[in-house]
Amino acid sequence: MSASAFGRVGRRPGSRLDRGGGTFTAGTVLAIALVVSIVGSIVTYVSVRGAFAQHVYVDQAQSSLASLYLLQLEQDTGLRGFLSSGQRLYLNTTSTEPDFNDAWQTLRVASQRAQLQVDNLLLADLLRTHERWLSQVAIPLEARPNGPDQLDGLKLDKTLTDRMRDDFQRLQTLYTSQAQAASDRIQDLLRRAAISTAALMLLFGCAAIVADLYRSRTQAALERERTVADTLQRAFLSGWDALPYLHVGTAYLSSTREATIGGDLFDIHRIDDHRSLLLVADVSGKGLDAAVGTAQVKYSIRTLVEDYLDPAAVLGKFNRTYIRSQRDPSAFVSVFVGIFDDRDWSLRYASAGHSPAYVRREDWVEQLPVTGPLLGIVDDATFASVTVAISAGDTIVLATDGLTEARDSAGVLVDDDGVIRWIRDGEREPEHLAAELISKVTRFAGGRINDDLALLVITVDRPTVPPSSWKSAFDMPSSASTRTGDG
Repeated sequence: MSASAFGRVGRRPGSRLDRGGGTFTAGTVLAIALVVSIVGSIVTYVSVRGAFAQHVYVDQAQSSLASLYLLQLEQDTGLRGFLSSGQRLYLNTTSTEPDFNDAWQTLRVASQRAQLQVDNLLLADLLRTHERWLSQVAIPLEARPNGPDQLDGLKLDKTLTDRMRDDFQRLQTLYTSQAQAASDRIQDLLRRAAISTAALMLLFGCAAIVADLYRSRTQAALERERTVADTLQRAFLSGWDALPYLHVGTAYLSSTREATIGGDLFDIHRIDDHRSLLLVADVSGKGLDAAVGTAQVKYSIRTLVEDYLDPAAVLGKFNRTYIRSQRDPSAFVSVFVGIFDDRDWSLRYASAGHSPAYVRREDWVEQLPVTGPLLGIVDDATFASVTVAISAGDTIVLATDGLTEARDSAGVLVDDDGVIRWIRDGEREPEHLAAELISKVTRFAGGRINDDLALLVITVDRPTVPPSSWKSAFDMPSSASTRTGDG
């Protein structure tokens, strides 16, 4: 129900309307598992990609090192062939030197990309040794192969060549270990990814099973509560008194927004031989608590009208009692209490925040204004009573706010003027009018009702039998639409 009849209703401290809740379903668990899996896959992909890139750079460094070694070996072998044969066709130092420099640069870049920090000194030493071999061995021996310093040159060649060979071997060892480390890292990442995926699947699979079991148990509990609440509500919507001069039509429409029972209520009760109680109420909340609340409203109001003649006094007394007895400080009730007196054909009523109340005359409809605030908000609230004259053939239409707060597909309310038109142009028989109003609300809202709707439609006729023959209908079976007093 809406709490907007007298403007926005403030919540009292400790309102349970602020509590969060909801069922943690298997779908939620699986959604979390999907997000975690995606994030884990991205992290694994980035890590494996980095390890593969390092492995590629190490392979490039190994290839460049092999090329460099072959170029140095080719230059040294050509020099020795020239010295032993005297044939210059063996010499290739000048032609291969640019290739050596290019290979060394490629080796240095690949080493940096592979993040090999310890080989910088080896690379620098390799280049310096090669440049020394070129300037102090190769060039002098090519210029003076039979000179007096040939023997010293060959000794230095042996020393420098051995040093370069040692640098090559150390670099090759380093690159091989780095390549193996990169391969091991890739395997470790893939193994951890597989284990993590399996663990996540197991974990979230178990969590999904637990969540589904919890959801099933929660749904079963809710269904049990709904069954109890539905039984109570059916009992509260029936059991009203049959009066010969009141032709009654009733209807009830459940909200499509929630799968729980609401707190809508209507009642007719014979107070004495001349006065009858007409009651419509809407208790806040849903489910079993709301259904129990309707029982409190119905039987408390029935009891109070026996002792208080004025409907305003009834509402004031009930309001104080309701506030003291409620465990939920956020609970409230909208109530219409009308007392029809056949001695002067008057309807004296008081309305606690309950606006959907109308009297259809011959060709026009009078809306009965609200005379006080919602019940359950302020314990010293005051209410007023209003007396309305009723003529034979008039129809009283009392409803809960599901009638005036229905919205179309654009979110526009039907409002009071639209309801008044429906009532004015509607069927003459009360049971037919109740059914017609339900049909119009449903069509207007496109089949989606945001709040429960209880309808009590009463056409007043002159009594044709003495009061002593009136019978109680407390045990009458409930129906969507009932006409009383027809036998």
